Amino acid sequence: MKTSRPPILATKLLGRLVSGPHSDALVGDLIEQYRAGRSVFWYWRQVLLAIVVCFVKDRTLGGPAVLGSLLVFLLIIISVGRHPSSLGAGLFIADITLLSGYGAFSAWVWRQRHPERREALASGARVGLILGAIFIASHTIEWFALDANRTVQLARGAGSVLLMMGLLGATGSAAWERTRSVMLAVIASLWCGSVAILTFLSFALTLNLVFQEHAASWLHEPFVASGMSDAGAFVVRNSLEAASEILVRVPIAALVLSFVGSLSNTWITAWSRSFALLAACFTPFVFVAGAVALWYADSLERAARPPFVMAGILAAGIALCGAHPIWSSLSRRRRELPRGN
Repeated sequence: MKTSRPPILATKLLGRLVSGPHSDALVGDLIEQYRAGRSVFWYWRQVLLAIVVCFVKDRTLGGPAVLGSLLVFLLIIISVGRHPSSLGAGLFIADITLLSGYGAFSAWVWRQRHPERREALASGARVGLILGAIFIASHTIEWFALDANRTVQLARGAGSVLLMMGLLGATGSAAWERTRSVMLAVIASLWCGSVAILTFLSFALTLNLVFQEHAASWLHEPFVASGMSDAGAFVVRNSLEAASEILVRVPIAALVLSFVGSLSNTWITAWSRSFALLAACFTPFVFVAGAVALWYADSLERAARPPFVMAGILAAGIALCGAHPIWSSLSRRRRELPRGN
């Protein structure tokens, strides 16, 4: 039996980087086996193995998101390093600052151990992967000019935005249903948006680096209008601008839509099944009205579009945010009918 303490650094890494309900028991078990005669090498190997296993099996995707933040940071550094003239208007500093916030949020998620909180974050992570795939699909269609038809462009652009709104609202509603906490609903939706953004930016920035010539030809017209002399620098600056926009806009949308989704679930749950059925019949008409407003806005001059675009997004967003609460309420009450009878 050893009386010496196990390696302090390894123990601290284990305590900080291994999360979950059984992490404390794992630390205690490894320390006990070390004192029973195991070597320092064995202890370090088990600690590193536990960290890797926790990283891979983490359903919240906190660890992978930390790496995703570092990857996006590295891709931006490489892009700017290849084209220093792309720097301007504080875009680089803004993107790095925003990414630091995403990295801190990811690290916080990875450290969470409370079961209810982890469950909400895990549901947000799953939806975030779906939303990230939608962003990637939309970007790929635009990148390879598969939306040359104006109707396809409208469907791609409006479709991806509306799907984002629906998924963020549904994430908040589902998290509230599991936890009965508006705060956890908002956190789950914010995490959903974060996972989606990091997934998408990793893909888009890598695409720009690998196929820079295609990116330059894709942006040829705006490059000529910009007055810049380096097409590669223009591509990087355009990427920085797009990244800063999505890094800011998606969390704001997640904050609002998760709040709406959770409150909608709270409100519909308090009403009768008949009211939920009425809402289920009325909601599709609200969505269609929003879609028609967006379609009509696309036929107008650019200056005349904003009122119809805002009205269309508002109507469609309300309908999409109400979809999960209505479905959830009807499903729950249908399961309760046999017991009621």
